[in-house]
Amino acid sequence: MNYQEQRNRTEAFNFLLDGDHEVVIYGVLKRLHVVKGNPLYDDMVQEARLAFVNKYLQGLNAKKKPEPFLGYIYQGVYWAMIDYMRCQAVADGHNYETTDDTDPLSDLPDMDQSVAEIEANVLISTLSGLCTMDELKYLQCAYYYGMNISEIARYLGVNRKRVYRWRKRLTHKIGDLL
Repeated sequence: MNYQEQRNRTEAFNFLLDGDHEVVIYGVLKRLHVVKGNPLYDDMVQEARLAFVNKYLQGLNAKKKPEPFLGYIYQGVYWAMIDYMRCQAVADGHNYETTDDTDPLSDLPDMDQSVAEIEANVLISTLSGLCTMDELKYLQCAYYYGMNISEIARYLGVNRKRVYRWRKRLTHKIGDLL
């Protein structure tokens, strides 16, 4: 790193720490519903700080005007945090292994966690374009209502074997997406 790059990086960190510019980071985390209780909170604050500095440097190189500069940085930090959360979800998802005995929906996150809720809804909306109506009924009963195989079969008026078939086809579709 040459002297000018080092100087710009120092200027970017100083800009972050001057005034209330760190509020941008906490605003992004609040927008993403990431609270202090989240196990990734501290990591995300640090990642957001680095994203802030990188976006500041990009803005300098692009010769951005001062007025929309914080908005430009805010948007860059926001997208960097979404990307970070996506990478974390993908990393967590690579540990997923299915067998015929496991319900693929049991690993979907709790609906009380906002970021996890968004990711689950994205997966479900992606699946909805690939699934039959029966598979979607299974998905709705299992995920949204928390029903087991027997309850789903009774609720939909079919036998358990048919519900197992829907689950198996859905499991294969989820596997193809991952």
